[in-house]
Amino acid sequence: MTDTASRFSFPRARRLDGPHAYVVVFAFKCGVTGERFQVYARPNGASAARLGIVVNKRNIPRAVDRNYCKRLAREVFRVECDALTGLDLVVRPRSAVTPSLSKTARAEIHDLLYRAQRQCRSRSETKQPR
Repeated sequence: MTDTASRFSFPRARRLDGPHAYVVVFAFKCGVTGERFQVYARPNGASAARLGIVVNKRNIPRAVDRNYCKRLAREVFRVECDALTGLDLVVRPRSAVTPSLSKTARAEIHDLLYRAQRQCRSRSETKQPR
């Protein structure tokens, strides 16, 4: 695998594994909402960020659209994961995204990831005893 390919891969170490990991992120209650996506975050105490994606069939009934939303979230995360260190992130699409809206959807996911990072870090700093 080339250096560039390995840099943008999505290995198991970068994924949330098992339902308990998702429950813990949702329980931390640190999330931001956009027009098409929601992002939840929680500090994980590790050096690498991890991503989980939750897609509801009720909101996005077609499998093709669900898979496209997941692909967009993974692509944005792969590019930005080096800057999002120490976080567990869960992305939840709120509505289907068509290829014609992919540019705005990517920008929204990018913005939400960084907003969630700021909110999560400020929240975890205020919770720590001084």
